[in-house]
Amino acid sequence: MPAILCLETSAAVCSVAVIQNDLIQSETSVKIQAHAEVLSDLIKVCLKKADISFSELSAVAISEGPGSYTGLRIGTSTAKGICFGLEIPLIPLNTLKIIASAVIEQTPSETIWPMIDARRMEVYHCVFDRSLRALTEVKSGIITDRDFTPSIINKETVLCGDGAGKAAGILQLPYLNVHAHAEAMCQMAVKAYTAGEFADLASFEPFYLKQANITGSAAKSQD
Repeated sequence: MPAILCLETSAAVCSVAVIQNDLIQSETSVKIQAHAEVLSDLIKVCLKKADISFSELSAVAISEGPGSYTGLRIGTSTAKGICFGLEIPLIPLNTLKIIASAVIEQTPSETIWPMIDARRMEVYHCVFDRSLRALTEVKSGIITDRDFTPSIINKETVLCGDGAGKAAGILQLPYLNVHAHAEAMCQMAVKAYTAGEFADLASFEPFYLKQANITGSAAKSQD
């Protein structure tokens, strides 16, 4: 069975997991917005817990976005570095789908609507069914806009993700406080590895959805 390292850096808190033979070990940062500082140590600790060396890794899976611009860049550069150095494949996984996969066993709902906070009342979102098939396009939207809610949404649809908390009251829908985490990537990564769903290392870029709005002296306060 492959040994796959999973990196989730799209959110405010980053996490790392390793899966081999259906056994999962994971580590989560206790610091917010400190990906560059903590990611390398999280990987080392996680591999040590799993008793796996870097040379034994079969692939690296990355949460590709949408999400934090800075976090995605850090995660991608780290994943690419490992993959290039070990000559192993890179597996990109959509962040909204990762969140949806973590919710499946917690609800009988047929439609799951993960949302990622994009600041103020804006979110990145997509609706999935229980087989994790995307029912809408991944897009950004303003929760309070009249045309924000897709027609397939019903009162049983479950919201999740770090952007869904602010939407639950407005949309009057049930909400599960589940965010993107590396553990939820593991089984998806194994399936992708088996199917040979690998990214081109040279050309791969995160799925930012929108470019960061960084200008002048304000750069330090942006994602």
